[in-house]
Amino acid sequence: MSTVTALNLSATPGTPVHAEFRRRGASYQKSYPEATQVLVIDFFAGAGGMSCGFQSTRQSALQFNHIGAIDIDQRALDTLSLNLSIPTFNRDVRDLAADPSLLSRLMPQLATRSKDTPLVFVGCPPCQGFSAHRKKDPRNDPRNDLVAAFAKICVDHLPDLVVIENVPEMISGKYREYFDRAKSIFEGAGYKVHGEVLDLALYGVPQRRRRAVVVATRSTDAFVMPSPIQTQQEMRTVRDAIAHLPQLDSGETDTHDPWHRAPKHTPRILDRIQKIPHDGGDMRDLSEVDQLACHLEMRTSATQGFSDVYGRLRWDAPAITITAKSSTPSCGRFLHPEQDRNISVREAAILQGFPQNYMFSGPFTNQYRQIGEAVPPMFARALAYAVLNFLKPVSKTLLTVKDNINAASVRDQSVEEDARARSSKPLAIDLFCGAGGLSLGLHASGFHTALAADLDPDAVSTYRTNVGLAEVLDLREDEIVRLADNAVGDRPFIVAGGPPCQGFSQQRRGDNDDIRNELVKRHGEIALSLAQRPRAVVLENVAYLDSPRGKQSLEYYLKLMSANRFTTFRYDVNSANFGTAQTRLRLVLISIDEEFVSSFKGLKPLSSNRWPTIGEELAGLSQKPTGLRNHVASNENQLNVRRMSFVDMGKGRTAIPEEFQLNCHRNYDGHLDVFGRLDWYGQARTLTGGFDSASRGEHVHPFRNRSITAREAARLQGFPDSFLFSGTKAAVRKQIGNAVPPTLGHAIGSSLRPVLAQ
Repeated sequence: MSTVTALNLSATPGTPVHAEFRRRGASYQKSYPEATQVLVIDFFAGAGGMSCGFQSTRQSALQFNHIGAIDIDQRALDTLSLNLSIPTFNRDVRDLAADPSLLSRLMPQLATRSKDTPLVFVGCPPCQGFSAHRKKDPRNDPRNDLVAAFAKICVDHLPDLVVIENVPEMISGKYREYFDRAKSIFEGAGYKVHGEVLDLALYGVPQRRRRAVVVATRSTDAFVMPSPIQTQQEMRTVRDAIAHLPQLDSGETDTHDPWHRAPKHTPRILDRIQKIPHDGGDMRDLSEVDQLACHLEMRTSATQGFSDVYGRLRWDAPAITITAKSSTPSCGRFLHPEQDRNISVREAAILQGFPQNYMFSGPFTNQYRQIGEAVPPMFARALAYAVLNFLKPVSKTLLTVKDNINAASVRDQSVEEDARARSSKPLAIDLFCGAGGLSLGLHASGFHTALAADLDPDAVSTYRTNVGLAEVLDLREDEIVRLADNAVGDRPFIVAGGPPCQGFSQQRRGDNDDIRNELVKRHGEIALSLAQRPRAVVLENVAYLDSPRGKQSLEYYLKLMSANRFTTFRYDVNSANFGTAQTRLRLVLISIDEEFVSSFKGLKPLSSNRWPTIGEELAGLSQKPTGLRNHVASNENQLNVRRMSFVDMGKGRTAIPEEFQLNCHRNYDGHLDVFGRLDWYGQARTLTGGFDSASRGEHVHPFRNRSITAREAARLQGFPDSFLFSGTKAAVRKQIGNAVPPTLGHAIGSSLRPVLAQ
């Protein structure tokens, strides 16, 4: 057994424990284009829940830039500073409302920003005056005026968008007067104000927490609240969230996580806790002898209120609302489901949606308060995404392309497409067709595939089921030339294909002398051996075709095209620019017959200003695999499930404590995406045929402790659900990982239509 060094548990900023937790939160790098900055100021920032969610969410062309976080609680700001690189200001918001120039003096960027730079104010005014948990008459609580004070600050500085999160009582019932006062201030300055009550458990937070969200915008466009991510049946549970953490006794601290520390209970309280049944028991299960007098009074009262006190969390349900007083069992259902203790700081933070490497400052019980008063960062990400989507919505062109691809798949399953319609379409020959991703995209752009061929019988079976006729052929043989000549006759056509790339791939699944490496050359030779010249020849391959291992094949291919009077256009493609939620780098060569080159206007991206997200692609697909074809979860061993549990979205194996790391990963800086969890609000890296294993890369579902299914992978590759894959699980994975994304195929086809129309 390997030995693991315990952390230095000193909680002073800058000590080794903080360096260790920052390392755990480090992410593998992904390349993004230069983004427009969206300036953000976080009012009532607290421990940084809202800022954490916004700062970790971006679009390809839009990125939040926090210029300040304001709060009256310095301890909470210390926690924020421990985790986020955001300037903090210990100020009373009422002072900022009284002096409109003060905010600009604190943050000069407000005065110098250009009109083209969006500005967003976010705030969660203290909710104790409105809360259903209040114990005193709230009507004279001075904190209630903070909503109006915040509204006044907003109209003084006119941000493009304002987001407010609070308890539902703020916009309902007899406490609505405070919201109405703020609303009238906003509307008087020309803002449109919209509010809804949302259940945060539907947004990935493992907790039943209902919150009012109010959004004020200066635009005439309607703001759309974030759509739920999960159904009632899919909500994350206490087991999903904290079951992987080491067991603790009362008063004990985990040697590897100083924030996984349980409160120390007195012997009398501990005795009471030990008598409460596991997994959902509470004080009502105790005998009268063991109950407190106040609990007995509640038990016999008409309302029987506060029944959650001394309650254990239920493993297979979301937690109750985590409050500022979650450090004590007498204030709610905050006992561990089966361990005889209150939940730890770390457990409370995870249940509140904080990243697992988030650090907290201040006295022990104050850390619980900071957590309970925070906006759950997981939900803040949903709000941040909705803000970005409001500022830059998804391209209507891309939505149309995806509709066309779905229609092409549904239509061509019948192979009875009207013959007259086919006769009017430009033709394509798809060499190395695989499952049919390229052909599907070409069909959606208006082509008809006259001939498709591949050596893989499972892939050909899939192609025939979904796209059209295809042949099982070894393309090294001359039979393909005869079949192609017969298929196209005297009509204009293109030749397209993606030869196997194993010898060139960064994944390096093949050798330098892999016989398949010659297929790039063969692709060009087949195209130029046909009786009639194609108008264009398309080659799609890995970016590493231009590496030393593939350069010889690439140079041969380019010289071959040039010698036969074809002009070749090279495109170094990121598939995210072409409608997939993957930063899949590919080399696309489009060679045009010199006679028709003037008609080619280039390969145009579909989504360069706004990449699709994993969440957009997986939305609506059950997170608990069902009977849907190709939607079956892999069997995961329990140790790997535990490893996955430590990894938050967008993070990889560095988040796993050393004691659970694979031996080969200790003291090794490579392959940081292993055990990587996909980010619902981001993009995947290149999807390969190994997506069934977390130990092979970034393949873990955003919310589930499992690798993604074939259907989920197919969606990320751009295939519609109507597209059904044939063969064994391994064969299906290979087909999906090797496919050309249909949206890229559509873009290629659209760029070549004018060439064939000439």
